[in-house]
Amino acid sequence: MPHVGPVLEGRTYFCPHCGALYSLTHSLSASDSNSATCVVCLEIMDKWNTTKTPIFRLIQRPEDA
Repeated sequence: MPHVGPVLEGRTYFCPHCGALYSLTHSLSASDSNSATCVVCLEIMDKWNTTKTPIFRLIQRPEDA
């Protein structure tokens, strides 16, 4: 189902594995993990080693999901 309405704050990010569209923001809070997993394909999308934790919010699933 296509996203309807405005894109959430932050920049957009596509999962490099399946193409799912996410809104990407950052938090200064510590995270339990240093990686983000796509909720569509369950592959690791990104890894980091900083205190600035990325927050990924799914906006749109890929057409073939």
